[in-house]
Amino acid sequence: MPAAVIAGCLCVNLAVALWALITRPALNSDFRGPWAFVSFARHLDVALIYQAAPMQAFQRQLYPGFQSFFPFQYPPSFLLPTWWLGDFSYPAAFCLWTLGGLTALSAACWLFFPRRSRWLAIAAVLGAPAALLNGVAGETGFFTAALLLAGFGLLPSRPLLAGIAFGLLTLKPQLGLLIPFALLGRQDYRTMLAAGATALTLIAASCAMFPAGLWAAWLPQMRIDQAQYLAAGRSLGLDEGVTIAANLSRIGLSPGMAWVLQTAGSLAGAAAVFFSFARAPYPLAVAALLAATGLLAPHAYVYDTIPLAAAMLMLPGSLPVTGICVAGYLAPFLLLTGADAWFFDAVPETLLYLCIIYLAFRSASPPNIRHEPVPAAKSFSGRH
Repeated sequence: MPAAVIAGCLCVNLAVALWALITRPALNSDFRGPWAFVSFARHLDVALIYQAAPMQAFQRQLYPGFQSFFPFQYPPSFLLPTWWLGDFSYPAAFCLWTLGGLTALSAACWLFFPRRSRWLAIAAVLGAPAALLNGVAGETGFFTAALLLAGFGLLPSRPLLAGIAFGLLTLKPQLGLLIPFALLGRQDYRTMLAAGATALTLIAASCAMFPAGLWAAWLPQMRIDQAQYLAAGRSLGLDEGVTIAANLSRIGLSPGMAWVLQTAGSLAGAAAVFFSFARAPYPLAVAALLAATGLLAPHAYVYDTIPLAAAMLMLPGSLPVTGICVAGYLAPFLLLTGADAWFFDAVPETLLYLCIIYLAFRSASPPNIRHEPVPAAKSFSGRH
């Protein structure tokens, strides 16, 4: 990734942040969702949190003039780490949420990347257009990217801590579906156990704090949300979708066929991630998973693609690869222009993913040889 591109995007993000601090614009931020969810759980019957009518009525009362609606689509455990939001006003909670996310993501980059590349990595990730959109929207992308990078930064030397990070990612479970295949490929069973124990702890804690029946309400609601995802169009942000199915649906493919191709791609991607972690250099394997996470998830949006910037930094600097990286890095800017109808992020995502998989397969070792886990400095210089 050219340093000039990173520097330019970082300047844009800093300028937008400064403008927002000075002018305090009234944005229709997605953060209204998490703040409303916690307020609903604190002041109304939390057992109704998955029901659309009471949640919509509550949000319209909470935000006068607000005509949209944010359904609660997260697992019940999501309320645990966000419960503190209810102790602050909306503006204060938004500021703390954003600053906390930026801090967590910066710390994860510091942990994941080798010493000589850390500052460049932090600039690239925080300067990514996807990070700008996440910051404006007040979404969860900073936190989920931080958990992914921290987990894979810890995995070679601190497998139990890595498992805790991966277990916490079950708060947004669709972004962690490829992780078990990576851990199986590396035969990191301690990490799998730690991740499972963390997830079970979250479930148990949520059942202790809230009605256990919330989980029974979430599972069918999740299926309903998945069925509506491709049919709802802009009302569920399909124009900001980055998955194979979302992009195919936007060009007119039927939802059923889009899901078939999405499922086929996800199965193939899971096999490729397993192979990469079993046989390829560790940085390439991680890059493959990061590139595939948004593309192959059941549903994901542009703010979920922040880890792509980290994946790009682990690739050699040949002209074709650099071109793909720049296109994928800058693509989210289309959503801020009149060319937003041309935002088909699955295209550069797919090209980047196929490029990484090709490099991983080309660099694969025989089955009885395992790569050293953290040769990350080599990957930045393009030597594999």
